[in-house]
Amino acid sequence: MNEKLKQQLAKTAKTLCEYYGIADQTNRVDTILPGVRIFRIDRYHKLAPQMYEQGIVIIFQGNKIGYVNQHQFGYDVERCLIVTTPYPISCETFASPEMPLMGINIDLDINVISELVSLMQLEHPCWKTGDMRCGVATSQMTEPMYLCMLELLSVLHNPLDTKVLGTDLIRRFFYYLLQSEQGYLLAHYCEQDSSLAKIASVISYVQANFAQRLNVNELAEIAGMSVSVFHKVFKQVVTDPPLQYIKKIRLNHAKSYILQEGLAANIAAQRVGYESAAQFSREFKRYFGVPPSRIDENAGFISKSNNGYMK
Repeated sequence: MNEKLKQQLAKTAKTLCEYYGIADQTNRVDTILPGVRIFRIDRYHKLAPQMYEQGIVIIFQGNKIGYVNQHQFGYDVERCLIVTTPYPISCETFASPEMPLMGINIDLDINVISELVSLMQLEHPCWKTGDMRCGVATSQMTEPMYLCMLELLSVLHNPLDTKVLGTDLIRRFFYYLLQSEQGYLLAHYCEQDSSLAKIASVISYVQANFAQRLNVNELAEIAGMSVSVFHKVFKQVVTDPPLQYIKKIRLNHAKSYILQEGLAANIAAQRVGYESAAQFSREFKRYFGVPPSRIDENAGFISKSNNGYMK
């Protein structure tokens, strides 16, 4: 990306943070366009696990390094992040008051993406999607993507402009992203019979029922797979075995309850499905690096309005 365009994006993102009242704080807020949020982080965050929602993360200033188990990736002004299923990702954030990290989150719209995939396949019958592996990836930003984002940031300052132009700009960005080297992830996300879609349905079930007793046989049935195939495909997509993923979901929700609702560790443990407070404390410390009593706002949160989820 040329330096002039980079400066324009950072400048426009700064004015947008001012418009939404987060110019002097670390926070993430909804914009007037549904499914789009702007965030700002003004300090360094050490490597810490946190939950990432489904969607696209585009950064206009600053950078992050993320880890999904053994997979490492960086995303910044040059590369956006694609998350097709909710993931517990360990992330290190590089930002300061003088050079805050600024970006936006865009929710995935399965109807819009499906329509675009159908149109692209009709126009180019030989257009093929890549092999499905991990459901998290970064993709190189292209100049059309940058220009689209610059226009989006500009219209988000004005309610009428947003209402008239916002949805089309998001659609255009999805189109450009489908053409990128990682566009196949979005295509698989929309295919009902794809491994990603089947695992996504299981993850949605886990997200809604994480505090209940969950067994692998039941989850395999939801995915429409045998237990052995389910284990293999789940780990391929999520990079964790099913039970390990469930544990991370529970621990991240417990962290949210402790930080945002002020719950005692033993109460948070019960709420997320732990029967033993001692086991909860051991696993919490192993995962987050500190016991529940020492977890703080610097451990992967943007604000108390995000339900413990961050991008």
